[in-house]
Amino acid sequence: MSKKTCIYVTHNLINYKIIRNRELGLKQTLGYTDDVYRKVYSSIDSYQSNIPLQRFTADQGAIFNLEFSLDGRLLVAACEERSVLLFDASDQRQIKKISEAHCSCVNCVRFLDTYTFATCSDDNTVKLWDTRKLKNELRTYRGHANWVKNIEYLEKEKIMITSAFDGNVYAWDLKNPSESNLIFNNVFVMNGLMRTKLTPDGSKMIICTTSGYIIIIHDLNLSTLSNDLKSFRPNLYRLMQLSDQTFPSATVFNHLFNQNRKSNRLEFIDDFPNEAEVISSLQIHPMGWCALSRSITADENEEWTSVHDIQTREASDYTDAYRYIDEPAVQEEEEENSETANRRPTDIWMGFISNDDLSTYRNSQVLNIPENIHATMGIINSGIIGHDVFKRHFRNRPEDRNRIILNLPRLTHFIKEKSVGKGYIKELCFSSDGRIICSPYDTGIRLLGFNEHMQEMCYCVPNQPKELYTIAEMNNYHPDVVVSCKFNPRHYQMVSGCLGGEIVWYKPIL
Repeated sequence: MSKKTCIYVTHNLINYKIIRNRELGLKQTLGYTDDVYRKVYSSIDSYQSNIPLQRFTADQGAIFNLEFSLDGRLLVAACEERSVLLFDASDQRQIKKISEAHCSCVNCVRFLDTYTFATCSDDNTVKLWDTRKLKNELRTYRGHANWVKNIEYLEKEKIMITSAFDGNVYAWDLKNPSESNLIFNNVFVMNGLMRTKLTPDGSKMIICTTSGYIIIIHDLNLSTLSNDLKSFRPNLYRLMQLSDQTFPSATVFNHLFNQNRKSNRLEFIDDFPNEAEVISSLQIHPMGWCALSRSITADENEEWTSVHDIQTREASDYTDAYRYIDEPAVQEEEEENSETANRRPTDIWMGFISNDDLSTYRNSQVLNIPENIHATMGIINSGIIGHDVFKRHFRNRPEDRNRIILNLPRLTHFIKEKSVGKGYIKELCFSSDGRIICSPYDTGIRLLGFNEHMQEMCYCVPNQPKELYTIAEMNNYHPDVVVSCKFNPRHYQMVSGCLGGEIVWYKPIL
């Protein structure tokens, strides 16, 4: 009897046993569900439909992002060369190609409901589409000043969240027919923003950066977020944590990290298995339990996949999460004394330019700003020397002046990846039940679990960070480096896309 026949017979016996036990009303044994999922996921492999596939050239370029419709019937691919592809997930037939969906690379696709999906692009725009009438987009949103990289959606409020390399996070009111009307303009802004994600219930916003850390905004309140975080510079606070030197313009925001804060409470994550420089991609667990990210070192020689717990912790966990920096006491009447002011001769400054003033600066004879640069600029100093504009605040909260909030360890799992396809972002994904992670792996993919039994994360949280368990490596399934993958939300089906423009389909194979 061949191996394939043995597997087929075994699966038939298992299915018979499942049905028979259900008929008899017998209770499931402990670990029964885990065993079923283990058998299903461990048998996933690529396949081809019996229906002849429509052949198409690779003029759409790399497959940067893949997204299934909410009912799992359609697959939409965001492509490098301005196009969007639509496939029937049941037979893998390409049913539509929107050749000029954008004026530049299409970076992300997000379904908002059964028929409507949004795309974003390096042309700085976001577009809405209806799968029933794809001749033209429904609406185009303009506002970002640089490449738009991801889209999130709050279904209950009908608000679309977008973020771009201009450092801005925008919230668009989809109930409002006006394209130019933002319900929240600049919900959040920071230098070095890479990706912005929301938990499924919309209670947290998670932001990954180019500076080796992740920001969690707990108990998210979009209506007050812009005002709450006004003038807060995450990179300045992070610099303070790394330098062991307090900056008044940073410690004045310690209250944003207070565990008793009712909304928009901040927390940083910085415990990575490598010397992370850029956290290039980010995904959230379907239950909102953890964040999945891919990080790159400064020399781009190492890439790691990491899993961090993002759930709300007990208030007691934060009790000792700070340190005081011992500094010479300075009396107010002495602050004007030059000898006292020279105790710390170096100040920290942060520069950023607003989009409104960008043209003015470009016309300046002093500054030479390239036309393709879109930034946010202004001047803020750390408050180390010079006039202390924070006196009143520290009179009321003297304990904050020299206190630095520390980051709790949140890393649970990790694994080293192959460092290939440098310069391209690799998008990871969770299975719809959150048990399995799919990771681009050179010219193939890798399926990863939290342990060898493929249990849900809540049943196998380690005391110390541990390596993800490799379920399967599917090498050389593509002609080029894989940069995207996605699980079907309704079926045991998966896809991956590569720089060469090819899409491969997967399902459990008996």
